[in-house]
Amino acid sequence: MQHSDETLNLAGWSQALLSCQQACGKTRFYTELGQLLQQLLPADEYLVLMFDPKRPPELLHQRHPLQSDDFDRYLKSAYVLDPFYRKGLQQGQQGVFRLRDIVPADFHDYDQYYNSYFRHLKIADEVGYLIPLPAERRFVHIELARFAGRELFPTAELQQASQLFDVIASLVIQHQQQLPLHEGSGCIEHDYIEAFYRRFGSEVCTPREHEVLCYMLQGYCVKTIAHQMQLGLETIKMHRKNLYAKLNIGSHPELLALFIDLLTVTEPPVRSDPLLQNPRLQYNSALPEAS
Repeated sequence: MQHSDETLNLAGWSQALLSCQQACGKTRFYTELGQLLQQLLPADEYLVLMFDPKRPPELLHQRHPLQSDDFDRYLKSAYVLDPFYRKGLQQGQQGVFRLRDIVPADFHDYDQYYNSYFRHLKIADEVGYLIPLPAERRFVHIELARFAGRELFPTAELQQASQLFDVIASLVIQHQQQLPLHEGSGCIEHDYIEAFYRRFGSEVCTPREHEVLCYMLQGYCVKTIAHQMQLGLETIKMHRKNLYAKLNIGSHPELLALFIDLLTVTEPPVRSDPLLQNPRLQYNSALPEAS
């Protein structure tokens, strides 16, 4: 479907909206919602996740289900570094966001890791809805993606989607409120995720190195970290060199991979630095801290 800057297929939108309203509380709701969103942002892939601070994301719907070790790893642990997850749960923001607009500046070092762990398909452009549920900390995350070879989502379509965000959010909230409550008696509590994040490297690295490490886990480059910490570029590089040596790694993607690998195997509660609990790694905590 082709959109101009001013027009929306009102007949198609109205019919899809009606079908979506009628599906609230029913299993077909997210299928109908996908048809409605297709009127706004035609996409190659459409999936819906429930973000919850106490457990891994729940996959509510996926247009093209595809089993993948990388996607399974995302659902089990790698999601904690997803920019959409952090924007919704850590920053408490809602709305329609383009991935390229919410990732840290100079995303190049993060690209290799993101493409390996977060997505099993070649994606050219990605847009996410973040919809908080009232009186809860949970977020519904709707992801729309275009694959490599397709043009990016036009700005006019994104603006139109943002203008109609309240309509989509209202439908999702209405649907979720009509569903029976299910806490899942066998669900493992994942409050320990943030504790893991805070303690990762805290006893192996110096305080400055650990601060640099935390910024790097969020995808920030050396230049941006220097600005955030109000330190010189060479000082940040020295901190990075020292923490790389202590962790026996040599790159930003290796750091991110180590974080996810240990998160996958670490059992809660997390009361000390997870790095100290891994006998396979040999750390050198005697390296000096840069001034």
